[in-house]
Amino acid sequence: MTTTEYRIGDLCSFAKGASVPRDRMKKQGLRYLHYGDLYAGHSLYIDVENPERPLPFIDPTEKLRADQFVNNGDIIYILTSETVEDLGKSLCLSNPKHRTVVAGTETTVMQVARQDIIEPRYLNYLLQTPFFQRRLRQYITGMKVFRVHPRNIARIAISVPSLTDQKKVIALLDSIHFKIRLNQQINDHLLEYAKTIFEKWLYG
Repeated sequence: MTTTEYRIGDLCSFAKGASVPRDRMKKQGLRYLHYGDLYAGHSLYIDVENPERPLPFIDPTEKLRADQFVNNGDIIYILTSETVEDLGKSLCLSNPKHRTVVAGTETTVMQVARQDIIEPRYLNYLLQTPFFQRRLRQYITGMKVFRVHPRNIARIAISVPSLTDQKKVIALLDSIHFKIRLNQQINDHLLEYAKTIFEKWLYG
């Protein structure tokens, strides 16, 4: 597989998410990606139409910048964490109907400006590889709260294959990911069913 090397900063731009506290979240309004919901609530993708965990909302009157609104294919990057292990989680936004979505507290929007060179879904997979995680951890700062600044992410060089090869990799890895997710959903339903049967047996 032939590859070309690029710095991430040559392919992507970065923006800081909006800081809206949880007590100002709503049951309707603008969809909001709060980092606290992203750590354990979503894996690999944030599917706006069918999220693994319900997305909260914020009032449209909140003060927001244009670069805090995220689009289909944008990567929501968590570069702040209380543990080194959780640092660097990335989620690619799946928003084909172009709903209005706002990146939230302690998130970084990673927008792929050069989609003629790299597919956002491919980059998102690459960000989660052990190789990239080792590179990211070289730039960690902080004692109680750990951070990596986007300017340091931008310095990292990556090897990029052709878009054709990227799409082959995405198709393979997506098929595995969604099979795992489906199995997890089935297991969750079976567990709830087992609990219901047990309660009926126990309490009549």
